[in-house]
Amino acid sequence: MGYRMFTQGNLGKILKLNKLDMLSFITAGICHDVGHDGFNNSFHINATTQRAIDSNDVSVQETFHAAEYFKTLQEECSNFIHMLSKNQFKLLRKRVIGMILATDMAKHASDLSTLKSVLVANNIENGVNNDFFAKVDDENQLFSNQQMILEICMHTCDVSIPTRDFHVVKKWTYLLFEEFFTQGDLEKEKGLPVSMLCDRNTTHVAKS
Repeated sequence: MGYRMFTQGNLGKILKLNKLDMLSFITAGICHDVGHDGFNNSFHINATTQRAIDSNDVSVQETFHAAEYFKTLQEECSNFIHMLSKNQFKLLRKRVIGMILATDMAKHASDLSTLKSVLVANNIENGVNNDFFAKVDDENQLFSNQQMILEICMHTCDVSIPTRDFHVVKKWTYLLFEEFFTQGDLEKEKGLPVSMLCDRNTTHVAKS
């Protein structure tokens, strides 16, 4: 999905992204769920797991994924960006962390509201005025505008399963709910609050 945003949606051209920006996006997409253990943030917070402690209960899984991205780069055999300058690495790191953290569903409503407000305020619709975000002279503002859209695009990719053919959607949906129900079973066993959609006895998959 992210690749298609660049090849068919001209995302790079619209936002005036350079190769480092695009590398940041593609690799963040690849690693946005790296090391996921099958539990959501609520579980980790309620169970006071090590991941929750390390993240101070804030975007628990997403913080872990971002950290794993950069831990992997510290391994000599995996560090494919060792030739970057310090400033280039700093930019990539800022881009990647922001995009991975943006996949936290807790931010969905606020991010969607912000995007809608910007689109309405600047008459951006159906491709019209979509160059608004890159029409700035200030480099910091350009970076900020680009980052906002990149983060929203990353989140969009993360929740894009419903755009696939139905047989694919159905398969992934039931796989996902089996993961939810496994968590719910464990929450009951541990005496923790059962997270939304995680109770196999009361959750109706099709209605959810």
